[in-house]
Amino acid sequence: MKKRLLTLLACTIAFPAIAMTDKAKEEVAQALTGDYQALRNVAYAMTSGSFGHDKNPISACALRRVILFVNADQVESSDYSNEAIDCRAIHPTENQQAWETALTIVKSINV
Repeated sequence: MKKRLLTLLACTIAFPAIAMTDKAKEEVAQALTGDYQALRNVAYAMTSGSFGHDKNPISACALRRVILFVNADQVESSDYSNEAIDCRAIHPTENQQAWETALTIVKSINV
């Protein structure tokens, strides 16, 4: 069940995954395990659509929030700044989707 949920989350976070490279897909899978640096890397890449990731600002915002919840003992001040910047970049009506995605990922990591 957990594997199926993580697969679903990977598809959700990667949407639209038309051009995402295999390496980027591996990074997303690693990030969805709660890996601090992988979460940071994927969030950064999804902000601009770089390093083989599709541009997905809603998912980037969601991952910035996941970083703060899941890795509270490792976060730096830049993580709070990045969350504020990336989440401010999405439309207010997209904020709910970003929160729902973040909370779903947090729950799957903490299972």
